[in-house]
Amino acid sequence: MASETLYYKAEHNFCPSNEEIIEGYIAINKEDVLEVEKPFQFEFVGSEVKPDGWMEGFNQRTKTKGMFPGNYVSFVRRTVSVSVSEPVAPPLPHRPNSGSNSIYQTMSGLKVNDDSGYGASPHRENLERHHLLEDAYFVKPVLCAYCSDYIWGSGKMGKKCTACRQCYHMRCLDVNNTVSCDRQCATDSNDNETYTHPVPVDEWSLKNVAEWMAALNLYRYVELFKARNIQGPQLVSLTEEQLQDMGIHDSFHRKSILVCIDDLCQRDSLQQPYGKSLPGNKSAMSGEGQASEHEFIEFNFSTLQRCHMCEVLLCGLVRQGLQCRRCGLCCHRQCSVLGVVRCDANLLKSRQRNSFVPGASVFGVELSESFELLSRAPPIVTACTNEIERRGADTGADLFDVYRLSSSTEAINQLKKLFQSCDDVSEVSLSSFDLNCIAGALKKYLRELPNPVIPVDKYSLFIETAKIRDSVSCSQQLVDLTKQLPSHYKATLEHLMEHFCRLCQHQATRLDKRDQPTKLSHVFCHILLRPPWDKIIDIVYNTEYHIRIFDLLLRSGIWSESLPDYMAQSIVIGTPPRIPRVTHTTNSPDHSDDIVNSNSNAEDLVSRTLEESEWYWGDISREEVNEKFKDTPDGTFLVRNSSTWVQGGDYTLTLRKGGSNKLIKIYHKDSKYGFVEPFQFMSVVELVNHYRKHSLAQYNKMLDVTLAHPVSKIQQADEYADADVESMRIKLKNTHLDWLQKNNIYDQLYDQHTKALQELQLKHQALDAFQETVSVFEEQIRLHEKFQLEGAPSERLKLQENYDLLKQRLSDIISSQKQLDCDLHEQAHQNRVMISEMNALKPEMKRLHKLREQYIKWFLDQKHLKIDKNQIDEMLTDVEGGDEEYDISKLLPKDEYQRLPHYDESAWFVPDINRYTSESLLVGKADGTFLIRKSSQGDSYALSVIANGKVGHSLIRKSSTGYGFAEPFMLYQTLLDLVLHYRETSLAEHNESLDVTLAYPVNATAGYHQSNGYAMMRDGNLR
Repeated sequence: MASETLYYKAEHNFCPSNEEIIEGYIAINKEDVLEVEKPFQFEFVGSEVKPDGWMEGFNQRTKTKGMFPGNYVSFVRRTVSVSVSEPVAPPLPHRPNSGSNSIYQTMSGLKVNDDSGYGASPHRENLERHHLLEDAYFVKPVLCAYCSDYIWGSGKMGKKCTACRQCYHMRCLDVNNTVSCDRQCATDSNDNETYTHPVPVDEWSLKNVAEWMAALNLYRYVELFKARNIQGPQLVSLTEEQLQDMGIHDSFHRKSILVCIDDLCQRDSLQQPYGKSLPGNKSAMSGEGQASEHEFIEFNFSTLQRCHMCEVLLCGLVRQGLQCRRCGLCCHRQCSVLGVVRCDANLLKSRQRNSFVPGASVFGVELSESFELLSRAPPIVTACTNEIERRGADTGADLFDVYRLSSSTEAINQLKKLFQSCDDVSEVSLSSFDLNCIAGALKKYLRELPNPVIPVDKYSLFIETAKIRDSVSCSQQLVDLTKQLPSHYKATLEHLMEHFCRLCQHQATRLDKRDQPTKLSHVFCHILLRPPWDKIIDIVYNTEYHIRIFDLLLRSGIWSESLPDYMAQSIVIGTPPRIPRVTHTTNSPDHSDDIVNSNSNAEDLVSRTLEESEWYWGDISREEVNEKFKDTPDGTFLVRNSSTWVQGGDYTLTLRKGGSNKLIKIYHKDSKYGFVEPFQFMSVVELVNHYRKHSLAQYNKMLDVTLAHPVSKIQQADEYADADVESMRIKLKNTHLDWLQKNNIYDQLYDQHTKALQELQLKHQALDAFQETVSVFEEQIRLHEKFQLEGAPSERLKLQENYDLLKQRLSDIISSQKQLDCDLHEQAHQNRVMISEMNALKPEMKRLHKLREQYIKWFLDQKHLKIDKNQIDEMLTDVEGGDEEYDISKLLPKDEYQRLPHYDESAWFVPDINRYTSESLLVGKADGTFLIRKSSQGDSYALSVIANGKVGHSLIRKSSTGYGFAEPFMLYQTLLDLVLHYRETSLAEHNESLDVTLAYPVNATAGYHQSNGYAMMRDGNLR
C-alpha cells in the first residue's frame, strides 16, 4: 500500500532538554509545519485529525526528525491552514518510561515529573527552562552569558542557544550546565552573530579584524591597521619586524599583538621567533576557593602576564584581566568565574608580579575614592600636569609631542611603582624622569581607571550628542552633559581641559607654533571615554565621535583657562530666539521670507528681499566675479544666479578663502534652500544671514570662515561727503593700525617660514645621511652572514655577538630615521600652512592699503585744511609710536603686479614640445620654474615644473566649468587664470610631491629671477 504523508501545524512551543534531545525528541515552535509518514512507526493515540499521544515526524523549519507531542499540533491535511486563535494548551501526554536515563531529567540531574504524571500545562511555567544548544563558530567576538568574557578564536569555541540566542564558552558549559534559559528575552536585537561552520581567519575582512582587536583591547592600533589594510591574510602572517615597520615601536605592544594573533590561530607563542622573551609556563593552579574571597579589580598589565589559574597568556594592551589587590592573583575574567585558589598572599608569593604592591591605592582606584573635591583632581594628576607645565616653560619643549611620543614601558612602570609605594603622591620626586615618562604615567593612570573620566554609563549620551551635525547645538549639549557628571569626574575633566588649554598657550607663546590640538585629541580620545565592556566593539566605529567630543569640549567648554586667539572657534553657546518673519512681495526668483535677528545691530542683516540685498548680483558672469574678487580678503562673498537657475532656481555663492575663489552651489528644493540635503533655510537671505554669524565649517570643515565682506552692488556717489575731520582721522588711524598689525603678523610668518625652510633642508640632509648609514650597516650584516657560514667554529660565537650588535644598531638607526621622516612631513605640513596664511593675509593687506589711501586722499582734497603729505606721514608716525619703518611713502607701487612676467603667456606657454624637450628646458633651473605645453592626451595640457630639484609633470584637464587638475577644482576660465592662482598657492594641494608655486616662467628674463627679494615674497613668488 502506498505511503501517505500527513501535515500538522504546531499550535504550541515544545522545548526538550538536552537529555531529551539525545533520547530522540525534537523542538517545535508555534506555526512549524510537521510531516508524519504512514504507516505509523510508533504507537498512535487518538485520531489523525486529533492526535493525543507522542508522534514521530519531520520538522520542515529545523530539518530534524524525532518525537513531539501530538496534542500540541493541529491537522491541516496537505496544506498549511490559516491561523486560528490560540487555544488553551492541553496537558502533555505521558512519556514512555525509559528507566534511570529518563528524558525527564534536567541538566542538573533532578527529575521534573512526579508521581501524579504530567498534570501541568504544556508551557511548564513552574518548571526550569533549559537551553537548546548548538555548535557555534565566531568571527565577531560575542560576550559569554555566563562569565561575561568575550568568546573569540578560530574553531569551535562555544555554543549558542537557539531559543534565547545567548552564547557560552565551551569551558563554561563544561563547568556549569544548570543555567536556565530565558526565552522571553530573545529578540532580533540581541541575536549574537555566529556561524554554523568554521570561517578561516584568512577570509576575514578589515571590519572583522577591527572588531576582533576591539574585544581584545587592541583598539589603540585599529586606525593604523585600517590605514595599512590589514585583513585576515595579512593578520595571520604579521611578524615583529613588520609591526615595527608599521610604527609600533613599543616592544611590549608588538609582542602583545603577536600573542593575540597566535592565540587566534591556535599557535604556540613559545615556538615563535619572539617566544624566547615570553614568560615561561608553570603548572596551572587548582580552583579550591571562591571569587568572592578576592578583591578583584580590572587590571592593566604593562608586561606579558600569564593567568595563574590556566597558565595561558593574558591578551590585550589594557584591561587584560583581573588582579586581586590583597594576594596578587592574576587571571582571566572567565577563570575567576570557573574557580580560583583561595585568597592567600603566602600561597601566591612565588607567582606574584614584581611590581605588585598589596592594597595599592593610586592606580586602578575609582576617582570618587582618589581625592577630596577641594583638591579638584587626583594628586597624581595634579603632580604630573604641574611638572609637565613647569618643565615645559623652562625648557621650551614641544608639549604636544611630549604626550604623542611614548617613553619606554620600563621607565613608566618604574614611576608607577614609585607612585604606588608612596603614602603621599605629592612627595614623589619627578626630577629624575623625563617629560615623556611623566606624561606616559599620567596616561597610564587615566587608562587604568575602573571608570574613565567620562563614565561608561554616560557614553551613549555623549556619542549620540556628537552625531549632531550643527556644531553650535552639538557643543552646547556636550557642555550641558559635562555639568551632569558626578562631582569627582567633572572636577577631573575640568582640570585636564584647563591643562590642555595651557598646553595650547605654551605652543603659541613659548614656541611660536600655531598648531591645532589634533595630537592631543588623537592621544586622549580613547583615554577620557570608552564604551562599557559589553559594547567595547562600538569603539572602532565611534573614533571620529570621540575626537569630536574632545575637540568641541576643549574649544567650547567653560574652563578657567582660555585658548590662544588663533585657535578660538566661532561657536557661540546658546542660540538667540527667532522672532516672527517679515513678509515682502517681490518678483525675485526667491519668494521666501527673510529672518530678522533682533540681537544684531549690523546694517547688512536688516530684513530685505533677495533683489534688495547688496550681495546679490543676479546674472553676473564668472569672469566679472573674478575681476571683483581681485585683492580681496578671506570672507569676501557674493551670490549670483547659477547656470541651472532657469530650471531649478539654484544659485551660486562665490567665497574668498585661502587667497582663491570657492564656488558653492545653493540648491533649491521643496521651497527650501541649502548646500546639502536636508535643506533647512526658507530663503537665500536666511542662509546668507546664518553664515554671516556662523562659520561655513558647519558645512565643510575646510571652509572655516564666515561671510564677512559682501561685494556690494550698490554704488555710492560720495561715500565721505558728510564726513567730518575727526571721524576721518579716527578711520585713518584705525585702518593704519590694522595695516600695521597685518604686516607684523606677515613678517613673523615670513621669519618662521624662512627658519622652517632652513630646518627642512638640514633634515633632508640628515635623512640622506641616515640612508647612507643604513646601507653601510646592511653591507656589514651581509658580510657577517657570509663569515658565519665560512668561519671556524671557534669564531662563530664572537661573530654572532657582533652580528646581533649590528642588527640592534641598525634597528635603532632605522627607527630614528623613520621618526625623522615623520617629523619632516609634519614640519613640511606646518610650512604649507604658514604659506597659506601668508597668502590669505596679502589680499587683506592690499585692501587696507587701498582704504588708507582713500582716507589720505580725502585729507589732501580738503584744501581749506591746508594739510600736506608730510603732515599726514607725521601723524601716522605718531600713531606708530615713533617707528619710521612703516612710513606710507614706502608702500609698494599699486601696479607692481601688472609687471609680472606671468601676464606674458609666451613666457610660459610652449605648446609644440614633448615631455623630454620640456625636461631639457627645465633641468638645472630653480624650484618653481615652469612651463605649460600641449599634452599627448587630446585637448588636455601638461604642466612641467621644477620641485626639489626634479622635473614633475601634471595633467591640466578642461571641462565645461574651466581648466584645472581635478574636480571640483576645474574653475579657471583660461590657462592664465590657473597660472596666476598657482603663482600664490602651492601645487601640493593636488600633488604632495610638487610642493612649489608657479614662481618663474621658463622664458622670463634672467633679471626677474634675480630681482625677487622680500617684496616679491609678499606676492607668493618665493617660498
